[in-house]
Amino acid sequence: MKSEDTLYEILEVSPHASASVVKAAYRCLAQCNHPDKNAGADAASQRLARINHAYSVLSDPDKRRRYDQMMALHGNLNDRRGSGMAATGSARPIVADRQVSRAFVFRPLD
Repeated sequence: MKSEDTLYEILEVSPHASASVVKAAYRCLAQCNHPDKNAGADAASQRLARINHAYSVLSDPDKRRRYDQMMALHGNLNDRRGSGMAATGSARPIVADRQVSRAFVFRPLD
């Protein structure tokens, strides 16, 4: 994961994702990266901190609106819409050029 990842990429959801999809993605990622499940892994606790921050912004409608406006202003959000899904049409997201294996994947409904 790069430091310039958007909050949507951190939670592995589309910018069009509904609040319920954002919440489900957060719960799944928080459980997978919880320090109790990854004893001694500093990377997991750092990732969990980033996941918590992303969820705190994207779960609040006002903060999410302001974040989207800021990203659109800088041109980052529109360039990345639709990214995060494999170009082959598979249901697995691509994160940092590697496939992520998970029981389910969050995709936009549209």
